[in-house]
Parts: sequence; structure tokens; C-alpha cells
Amino acid sequence: MTQIGPGWYADPWQQAGQQPVVRWWDGGQWTGHVQPVTGAPVPAAHAGPPTTPDGVELAGWGRRVAAYLVDVVILVPVMVVASIPFWGDLAGPIRDFWDETSRALDAGTEPPSSWDLQRELASTMIVIGLISCAINFAYHVGFLMWKQATPGKLVLGMRVRRRDVPGPMPLGTVVLRWLTQFGPSLLSGITYVGWLVSTYSFLDGLWPLWDARRQALHDKAARTNVVVTR
Repeated sequence: MTQIGPGWYADPWQQAGQQPVVRWWDGGQWTGHVQPVTGAPVPAAHAGPPTTPDGVELAGWGRRVAAYLVDVVILVPVMVVASIPFWGDLAGPIRDFWDETSRALDAGTEPPSSWDLQRELASTMIVIGLISCAINFAYHVGFLMWKQATPGKLVLGMRVRRRDVPGPMPLGTVVLRWLTQFGPSLLSGITYVGWLVSTYSFLDGLWPLWDARRQALHDKAARTNVVVTR
């Protein structure tokens, strides 16, 4: 953006249905000065990739997905190791269920209910889920507060920042971003709610593909952007 000279250009944040306006570009960043379009059409300031208001390039969807996969590769083994102490609490009821099912089939009687097994495993699964959630929270919130990026984003050359304010983010912004990205998954075990959570997570992940500001839904909630650093 810095190669564009100062002048009035088409507002990059023009919303559909609004009166066309132009915004002043001072040669380094967009300012708050706008005015209605009069006369001939005004050209856009640039045809390059979208940027933050101060001209920092926004990360594309593919790069963000790659960074997310790197974070998954790091996080999943940690979560698995943390769950090891509870494997015995899961293995016993599951083994008993299959033994009882096998005996029932041999005897021609009714096998045990899978719902009973699920109820027996529920408390242990909730504990494992909460531990995984705590690890996820510490990983994402901790790294965003420390480096403005998770290891995956650092490897791929990206950082997270507030859209309108460069630099480190306040804790409230980081926590809100995490809650709107991962928080809904805490409700996925509730009957008839899980499919809504899955739909939200699916749309959240795809939203940057068509969003003019390349924001996911959790970015919009926290007013953040993922930007390119190299």
C-alpha cells in the first residue's frame, strides 16, 4: 500500500447498499476522512491483497488452515498423554460391556444397553474433555499473549492482531477470540445441540474464504485479523 500516493480513493470498507464514498489515503494508511462520491467514478487505491486499515497484508485462508493443522499436530499428542491416567476408567466398562454382549448372544438373551455404557463412561469422558479444553486454552491464549501467534502461525509467517490497532492484544480480546472459536465445542455433548456446534465450527472455518476482511466469525467477534509477517 505504501507505493500509492496520497489521495481520495474508493472506500475499501464500503458496505453494500450504502451511499458510495471515498476515503483519504495519506500515503501510509487510511484515515478517518470520508466524503460522498461526486462526478466520475473514483479508482480503488490498489489491486493487491486486502490489508488492515494501516496497510498490513491479511493472511489467506490456505495459509491459516496450514497453520491450524500444525497446531493440531502439536496439541493432540499432549492431550493424549494427559488422558492416559483415565484410560483404565474407560477400558474396564467397555471390556465388561463386550463380555456381557458376547454372553447374551451365546445364550440368546437380550444384550446390555449401549445407553447404560454411555452413562457409565460419561463422567470420565467429561473429565478428559475438560482437561483437553484447558490444554487448548493455555496453548492458544498463552501463545497469543506471548507471541501474538501460535507456533503454527509463527512457522507459516503470521500473527494475530486487533484489526484497527497494531501490537499486542489485551487479554480480554484474546479470551473472547478463543471463546468464540473453541468455546462452542463445550456444548457439543448436549443432545440436539451438537449439530448446531458442528455447523457453527464449519462456517467459522470457511468464513475467511468469502469475507472481504478475511475474518473468521471468531475474528469478527474479537475484532481481530490474522496478518502476514513475511
